[in-house]
This record gives sequence, C-alpha cells and structure tokens, in this order.
Amino acid sequence: MPHGAIRLGLAALAVIGLSVSVTPVASAADASEASNACHQGEFCLFGGPHQTGQVLYRLNVKVTKTGFTFPEVDSLDPVIKPLSARNPIPDTFGCIVRLNDKAHFAGSEQEIDGFGDKELSGAPVGSMTPDCG
Repeated sequence: MPHGAIRLGLAALAVIGLSVSVTPVASAADASEASNACHQGEFCLFGGPHQTGQVLYRLNVKVTKTGFTFPEVDSLDPVIKPLSARNPIPDTFGCIVRLNDKAHFAGSEQEIDGFGDKELSGAPVGSMTPDCG
C-alpha cells in the first residue's frame, strides 16, 4: 500500500473522529452520562426510566455483612422528580426506602422495596429515609 494512501486513510479517520467529538448534543449527553454514572454501592435516583438520564441524587451506601449506612435526607432543595432508582441495600436486611414528596418526611410517599433497579412514578421527592424491620 502506498505511503500516501495510508496518510489519506489516517486523515479520513481523524476527520471522522473530529466530527463525532464536535457534535454538541451527542458529546454533551455522553459526557453527562459518564460523569453522572451510578457506581456500585451507591443509591441513585435517575431523571429517566430504566436508570437512564441524569443522576438526580446519589448517596454512597456503605454496606457490610451486618448493616449499612444510609443517612436520612430531611430536605431536598430543589425537590426532584425521579423516574427510576438503583438500590444497593440487600433484601436480607428487610428494608425499604421511603421517598416523601415534601421535606421532613411529610406528604405522600412512594417506596423502593428490595435490592436493585426500580422504576418510579416521577412523583416529587423532597425527603427520604430507610425503614427497616
């Protein structure tokens, strides 16, 4: 293969790579998704269904064999409206996470029961607390 053909091929690849990186919507969404990833051991509330979209709230839940750390969230300001969640608390602890639509655990609530990915209604969340027992 002639040297000029290799150079032309590399230039074409560079242009293709550049055109992908300067597409504003795709690159902004991709960067947002990468920095908003929900990592193992984190409780996360997502703006989109099926654990997609922006991570609206993230909490590092330290789970051990005998317990976990999940501090109550007395007030979220502004109130968020998640469509899905990821819960790292194992089912063996017998816990749910209560999401209230107002601060100080008031108003209507929705529950996240069980470990793993959950779909939510998009109802407002103004405070949250684990409930075990």
